[in-house]
Amino acid sequence: MNKLWCTYWSRNLAISDLIRVPGHSARCTADSRSVGRVVGLSHHGAPSLARRAYARGSHRGFSLIELMMVVTLAGLILVFGAPSFQASLERNRLQSGASTVASALSFARSEAVIRGAPVSICPTVDTTACSGSNWETGWLIFVDDGDGGGAPADGTQNGSERLLRIGEASPPGVTVRTVNFAAGTSITFEDDGRILQDIQGTITVCDARGANEARGFVVQISGQTRRAVDGDADGVREDHTDTALACP
Repeated sequence: MNKLWCTYWSRNLAISDLIRVPGHSARCTADSRSVGRVVGLSHHGAPSLARRAYARGSHRGFSLIELMMVVTLAGLILVFGAPSFQASLERNRLQSGASTVASALSFARSEAVIRGAPVSICPTVDTTACSGSNWETGWLIFVDDGDGGGAPADGTQNGSERLLRIGEASPPGVTVRTVNFAAGTSITFEDDGRILQDIQGTITVCDARGANEARGFVVQISGQTRRAVDGDADGVREDHTDTALACP
């Protein structure tokens, strides 16, 4: 019995294939790219190499029972996994909204101290001017120094007062409201970082799950911000007056 070795090469890989052909011949060539390939195997009634390769690579399909098992498993995953996924999505959206608020307040206060000038943050509905009363529609942070017109620290961007940052709207279903800061008014940080109004208040971030999952940020007279905590362990965090956070 004759044995014929056909070795064919690619750029980095050599593959050897042992073809047993009793009493017959085969011809192996390589193309111009040095990729070897079997050109043909001739013999009366002998199966071709291509036919053998096809036979080795053939696969059977899925049975009806196997298909039903796959469909059943997919259904179970949807039934038990969807609620968990939805809860995770809501939690991430709320956390994103809360983190954005905290970052904005910290940035505004820092800029007031660095620039030695009042810096205000106000709600906006069109990203061009202070407007609206709900902070979830977006907000503006600007140097409220009265440059180019208007009065310094008046809580309104006018003249050529420099716009420092534009806050995008909160994720869908997330609300951002203030407590003890009049609706639609600005929060102004003085050049020493203190709140211009000499008051403290709370910014509350909620979603459809209500007060039990609400997040709050207490803005102190010093201008520093702290996270609202559940001091009485009733499951709801409290605002600056130790009153449970409320959602719209």
